[in-house]
Amino acid sequence: MMQTVDMIIREVHAGLWFLVVGYYFFLFIFLLFFRWRNTRNPFQFAMAMFFLLLAIGRCFYFVGDFYADPLSLATGTPFLDGTLDFWLMAGSFIQWIALATLSATAGFMIFGKKEAQIAFAIPAVIIAITLGFIPLEPTFRGLLSGVFGAGYALFIPLLFWYLAWQSGGMLRRSNLFLGLGFFVLFAGRVIHAIRYPMADVLFNNSIAIPGVIAPGLIIIGLIFIAAGNEWGQTG
Repeated sequence: MMQTVDMIIREVHAGLWFLVVGYYFFLFIFLLFFRWRNTRNPFQFAMAMFFLLLAIGRCFYFVGDFYADPLSLATGTPFLDGTLDFWLMAGSFIQWIALATLSATAGFMIFGKKEAQIAFAIPAVIIAITLGFIPLEPTFRGLLSGVFGAGYALFIPLLFWYLAWQSGGMLRRSNLFLGLGFFVLFAGRVIHAIRYPMADVLFNNSIAIPGVIAPGLIIIGLIFIAAGNEWGQTG
């Protein structure tokens, strides 16, 4: 019975992450071909690349989480046993480079200086290299990603909320929603990064709840981001 429940939960997790990846690709196509092509706004292009890299990185995570991680199964051996580190390291590197791209462009758009662009990108690049090329113990990897992810969960939204404070009308609403969307998105990413320690402490070693919360929050965040971007074009 428990094995059946575990398989159902696992399939729900997989379905939610499929939806997340699909939404990432949708936002990439929308921003690149329906926004940046018309406006040539570098931030629109950076956001498009951000979501493309998130989608690619999440594909690596997906394989690692569901086909290489022994903890993802109640019993048995994963199909790609012994390859988990490769998938997680590749996914981490790509997704943190995505974050570096967005941070650098946001810094330049707000402050208009190359120095700000470099300063905003450097922390994410360092984390990308650390997680992508240095073998780490899984718990430490998750905590490292979670802690720095939490920092960006505050940093990126604060940039948009600062822009909202500086602007008005529909543009203010757009930036407020973009900030909220990125906050919720990064909150979901943090929960995913620390899902196993979180399960041990809060959910009696069950990853069912954090496993569903993480992609659920990301999907909600993406909806806010899409709405905020649309308002930004009509304001």
